[in-house]
Amino acid sequence: MGPIVIKLNVWLLVMYLLCAPVWAQVKNEGIPYIKNYTHSDYKATPQNWAIVQDHRGVMYFGNSYGVLEFDGNYWRQIPLANKTIARSLAVDKKGRIYVGGQDDFGYLKPNEQGQMSYVSLKDKIAPKYRSFNDVWKIYTSDDGVYYCTVNTVYHFQNGSIKVYKAPASPTGFPFLVQNKLLLPVPSKGIYTLQQGKFVFMQGSEKMGDHVIMSIQPYKNGTFLVFTEEGGIYVYNGYNHFEPVNWEVIDFLTKNKIFSVISLPDAYAIGTVHNGLLIIDKEGMPRQHLNSDKGLQNSSVRSVYQDQAGNLWLALNKGIDYVETNSPFSLFNAKTGLPGTGYTSLLHGDVLYLGTNDGLYYKTWSNTENPLKPSNFKQVENSQGQVYNLQKINGKLLVSHHDGPFELVNNKAVRLSEHRGVWMFMPLASYPGYIICGTYNGLLLYKFVDGRLVFQRKIKGFDESSRVIEQDADGNIWIAHGYKGIYKLKLSDQLDKVSAISFYDKRAGFPSNVFMSVFKIDGKLVFTGETGVYTYDKSTDRFKIHPELNKLFDQGQHIRKLTEDSEGNIWFSAGDDIGVLRKRSNGSYEVEKSTFNKLQGKLIGGFEHMMHYNPLNMLIGIDDGFVHYHPSYQETRSIIKSFPVLIRSVTITSQAQDSLLFGGAYQKGGLATLQQPTSAISELDYKQNSLKFSFGAVTYSDVDKVQYQYYLKGYESEWSPWTTSLQKEYTNLREGVYTFHVRAKNVYGNQSEEAAYTFEVLPPWYRSWVAYMAYGLITLLLLLLTKYLMERHIQKTKMRLQEEKERALKLKEAQHMEEVLLAEREIIRLNNEKLENELIHKNKELTSSAVHVMHNVEAVHKVRDQLQETIEKIKCKTTQKELKKLLKSVEEEVKFEQNWEQFELHFNQVHQDFLKRLHEDYPDLTHRDLKLCAYLRLNLTSKEIASLLKLSLRGVETSRYRIRKKINLDQEDNLTEFMLNY
Repeated sequence: MGPIVIKLNVWLLVMYLLCAPVWAQVKNEGIPYIKNYTHSDYKATPQNWAIVQDHRGVMYFGNSYGVLEFDGNYWRQIPLANKTIARSLAVDKKGRIYVGGQDDFGYLKPNEQGQMSYVSLKDKIAPKYRSFNDVWKIYTSDDGVYYCTVNTVYHFQNGSIKVYKAPASPTGFPFLVQNKLLLPVPSKGIYTLQQGKFVFMQGSEKMGDHVIMSIQPYKNGTFLVFTEEGGIYVYNGYNHFEPVNWEVIDFLTKNKIFSVISLPDAYAIGTVHNGLLIIDKEGMPRQHLNSDKGLQNSSVRSVYQDQAGNLWLALNKGIDYVETNSPFSLFNAKTGLPGTGYTSLLHGDVLYLGTNDGLYYKTWSNTENPLKPSNFKQVENSQGQVYNLQKINGKLLVSHHDGPFELVNNKAVRLSEHRGVWMFMPLASYPGYIICGTYNGLLLYKFVDGRLVFQRKIKGFDESSRVIEQDADGNIWIAHGYKGIYKLKLSDQLDKVSAISFYDKRAGFPSNVFMSVFKIDGKLVFTGETGVYTYDKSTDRFKIHPELNKLFDQGQHIRKLTEDSEGNIWFSAGDDIGVLRKRSNGSYEVEKSTFNKLQGKLIGGFEHMMHYNPLNMLIGIDDGFVHYHPSYQETRSIIKSFPVLIRSVTITSQAQDSLLFGGAYQKGGLATLQQPTSAISELDYKQNSLKFSFGAVTYSDVDKVQYQYYLKGYESEWSPWTTSLQKEYTNLREGVYTFHVRAKNVYGNQSEEAAYTFEVLPPWYRSWVAYMAYGLITLLLLLLTKYLMERHIQKTKMRLQEEKERALKLKEAQHMEEVLLAEREIIRLNNEKLENELIHKNKELTSSAVHVMHNVEAVHKVRDQLQETIEKIKCKTTQKELKKLLKSVEEEVKFEQNWEQFELHFNQVHQDFLKRLHEDYPDLTHRDLKLCAYLRLNLTSKEIASLLKLSLRGVETSRYRIRKKINLDQEDNLTEFMLNY
C-alpha cells in the first residue's frame, strides 16, 4: 500500500475518532473524579431524595431535615413549615425552587434578610384536600406546577390550587410527557389528564403490570419508559409501547431502577442496589459507578445533571458529585491499580501501567463494557518499583528497581543479575545493541537470535544514568539532576567510555542542579533550573533555546518535555502542565489551563506524560494514573462562565454578630444576582464594621478557586488573588460603599463581579440635625467672638498704653541704670587706681623704712667710729672739732622725728591704721605700734628686728605680747590679722 493511501487511511481514522457517534461522548475509561459529601459535611441526615439547581448555579437537595442549599463552599438548611422531609424538588424557567414534603408543599423564596426560606402553599388548598402523604414528584410547565402524591395531583397556577383525584388508589408516580400529565395505575394502565379529569390511554394495558420509574425522550419524538423491574419500553407518544432488548436489562432487573435522567447523548440510571449506570442512546453501557468505584453508597435515589454537565447523586447515604463532563478520569486503587503512577505502555489491545507497587495490565478498549470490565492484573515477578516500560525491536522491556526485565506472555523475565535499572536505549550507531542506564553506570545488551543478551558493564562511568539521549554523532548524553550533564563517547568495542565531558553552571546553565535532556524534533533539548537550552558544538557551551524558551514563564523549572506523533510537546514546568500545540507554520501555541486540575499531582522528577492517539493519553500521578481524552474538549468544552455570590454580610461591630444579608437578592419574589436599589441597607454609625462571606458557584476543584475584592468608597484597587472566602472591614466612616468580588477557577476562567452596596449613616454628632445645631452654635460663637474681640481690642489698647508708659519708665530706669553703671565703673576704676596707689605707697613706705633702717645703721657705725677716734686723738682742737661732728651725727640719729613722718604717711595710706589700732587697743605701746605697722607692711621678722634694734627672739617676744594685748586666738595668724585690719 502506497504512502498516500496510508496517510489517507490515518486521516480517515482520526476523523472517525473525532467525529465518532454520540456514544463516544460518554467517557468510560477509568472512573471520573468523584467528590463525596457526607452527612457530617452538610449537618443533616445521611438519606437524600431529590436534587435541583437554580439559575444562579446553587444546588438544592431534598433531605429528611428539609432542603439543603449548597453553593460549592457553604451548606445551609432550609426547614419546611412542619419540619418534615423534603421528598421532591423542581425548578421552573424563572429559577424558582418548588418543594414537596410530607403533608405540605410550597416553594423557596428569599426572606427580608436575603436567606432562602420555605413558603407553604397548604393554606391555598381547599380544606377537605389538605390532608395528604408525601409529595413524590413535582413537575413545572407553562401551565403551572403539579405537586403529585400517590392519590392526588395538586395543580398550582396563578396563585390558586386545583385538585385532581386519581382514578384509583394507590397509583404510581405521574410523569409529564409532551406537556401532558400521565398517571400509571397498577393493574390497569396509564391515564392522562384532560380538561381536569384523568382519562384512560388506550393501548397502555400492558404497562399496568409494571411500576414505571421514569419516562425520558428518545429518538424521532418517541420516549423510553423505564420500569422498576428493569424493563425498558419505547413509547410512541400516543398508545404504543414496545420493549427493547438491550444487554443492560438483566443488570437493571437485578438491581432495580429508582431514578433516570436524560443526558445530551446518554441516560443516567440510578439503581437501588448497584449504583449509577450510564448507557448511550443505543442502550450500550458506558460507565458504571458504585461503592467499590468511589461512591459512598450504591443506592442512588436521584440523579441530576448540573449546568456544567456533571452529575449529582442523592444517595441513601450521602451526596456525591461526579465529574462526567471532563476529559479526565482515573485509574487508581478503586479500579484495581494500587500505587503511584510511573510509566505506561499501550501495546496493541493491552494497557500496561507501572507503579511503585508493580506492573499491571488489562485488555484495553475505549468502548469497554463497564458491566463486564477487564480488570487489572499484576504481571508475574513484577512486584515493587517499576520505572520504565519501553518497546524496542518488538520487545517489551521493563526497568525495575530489582533489575532489567522483559515481558514475555505477561510475565517479567529477568535479563541479567543486576539491580536498579532506570531505562533502555538502542544505540543508533550500533544496530542490535542497547545500553541500559542503572543506578551506577551503563550496561550493554545485544540482540542475539531474537533474544536480548547481556554483554558487559561499560567501564569508565559509574554515575546514576536515569535520563539518557543520544545525538546524531553517536554521543551519549546523560543528565544527573544534582550534578550536571555528561557527554560520553563509547569506544569502538563498546566496552568502555573513551571520552567524557562534564557540563554544569560553568557551561552556561543557571546552576548545577535540575538539569535534564530531551529529544524534540530529532534534536537534543536541555533544561536547567530555569530555561530551555541547546548545545553549541562550536563553543562547547549551552545557550538559550531561541524558540522554546520564550514559551515558558521566566524563572520556571521545566521538568518534562515529551513529543507526540503530531509534533506537539507535552510539558511539566513549575506548577504548570500543558501542551505546546504545533501549528502548520511550525510555531507553537501554549495550552495549559485545561490541565490545572492536575497541578501538584505529578511525581516530581519522574513525570510521566504519554500521548498515544486522539483518544488516549496517560499521565502518572501520586495515586495512580489520569486518563486524558485529548479530543474530548473539541466536542464538549469545559464550562467557562460561572457566578460568584456574596453569601452573607454580617455586622461585627456589636457585642454579638448580626446578619445583615443572607446571600439572595429578591426581585418579584425570586432570587436574583443583582442587588435591587430597595435592598441597599442604611446602617447606623455604630454598625460600621462588616464581614463579607463569598464563594464561587463552582463544584470542581473548589480549593483552587481564587478571589479578588475591593470596597468602593474605601479602596481603589483590587486585592491580590487569595483563596480566602471572607473579608472584614472595621470602623468605616459614613458614606456609600459597594463591595465587589470576583473569582478565578482552576482553569483560569474569571467570573463576573458580584456587588453589594450599603450606606453607613453618620454618627449623631455628624448628622444634618447636628450640623444645623453646629451652625447655630457657630453663629452664637461668632457673635460672642465678635463681642470678646472688641472687648479684647479695647483692653489691648489700654494695655498697650500702659505698656508704652511702662516702657518709657523702663527706658528711664535703664538710662539711670546705665548712668549708675558708668559711675560704678568710674568708682571701680578709681578704686583700682587708689589700690594701685596704695600698693605703690606701701612699696614706698616699705622702701623708705628699709632705707631709713640702713641709714640709721650707717650713722650709728659712723658715730661709733667717731667716738673711738675722739678717744684716740690727743689733740684737743681736733677732739673738739670731732665732737662737733659727733653731735651733728647724733642729731641725725633722732629717729623719732623720722618715725613721726613715717607714721603720718602710713596713716594716710592705710586709713589711720595706727590711730585706729591705738584706739581699739590702748594697751599697745609705741614700740608695739611700730611692730604692728611693720607687720601691716608684711615685713619679715628679720627686717623688723633690724628696724627695732631687736633680736629675732625679741621680735617673737614682742609679737607674743601684742597677741595677748589684742586677745588674738592661738590659731589666728598675727600678720593676717594686721593685713586685714
